[in-house]
Amino acid sequence: MALGMIAPVMAHPEHEFMAGLSAPSPATVLLITGPELVDSWKPFVAWKKRLGKPVRILSTTQISERYEAKDLQEKIRRCIRNHTDHLGTRWIILGGDSEENGGGIVPSRETLHRTQSGELTKVPTDIYYLSKKDWDSDNDGVYGEWEQDRESIDYPDGDVGLGRIPVRRSEDVKAYTEKVIAYESRYPESEFATSMAYASAKTSLPTGLQTRWDDKISEVLTGGSVRYFFPTSEKNKGFGPEEWITLFNGLAYGKLHLTGPGRHDAWLFKNETKVTQAEISQLNNKEA
Repeated sequence: MALGMIAPVMAHPEHEFMAGLSAPSPATVLLITGPELVDSWKPFVAWKKRLGKPVRILSTTQISERYEAKDLQEKIRRCIRNHTDHLGTRWIILGGDSEENGGGIVPSRETLHRTQSGELTKVPTDIYYLSKKDWDSDNDGVYGEWEQDRESIDYPDGDVGLGRIPVRRSEDVKAYTEKVIAYESRYPESEFATSMAYASAKTSLPTGLQTRWDDKISEVLTGGSVRYFFPTSEKNKGFGPEEWITLFNGLAYGKLHLTGPGRHDAWLFKNETKVTQAEISQLNNKEA
């Protein structure tokens, strides 16, 4: 359905599905972005359609007008659940950056977590958007409190994928789209294409990462290989920002996976070292 033909405001998310005239055309991907970036995303949508993955774009303004809830994040969650539960959507793209205190193109839900130093702080959390519940059992506006909100903290089962593309301007969307098209149309057919690096800032790699290659990824990357990078002891720095930059720029691995905590402005490594914009600017895999 064209964006100009969207149905009027619905009081509950399931009504959008149940009212026959308001149901959108089938789409396997839902892309949520700010109204100022809708047009910028259309070349990306056209490319994905050529590959057989129809994409539906909804702006945060449209979602805000259609769904009733106490804030935009909850409206987005209800919208996503409507699409995954009733409309066959299997991939969710948050097409915009988030900022602290609910700001940004597509805001994240800030949930209460402990930092590596043990301090309680609000951490941006996108996985909230796949939850069947609102993560606020006691209705105090503080989300993800493990004791007070445990009954409403729900984690996804893996049937739906969600990711964020943290763009802020039309130029960012254009650059990202060009990279996606290059990646999906001219990807190197070599050992690089099927080699994966798993990296972690933790002293021991979580069990799930140790078994995921054997259980899942090796079935897709037939003939591929994996190598692990993580600290070997508390005293051994092992893997930090410098090693991560070297790993990326070495052009030996076509796929990289990094496990560890993050903030709005950085990924956190061992001993509170960080990957920030300064480190990102040093990455160079142009020929890969």
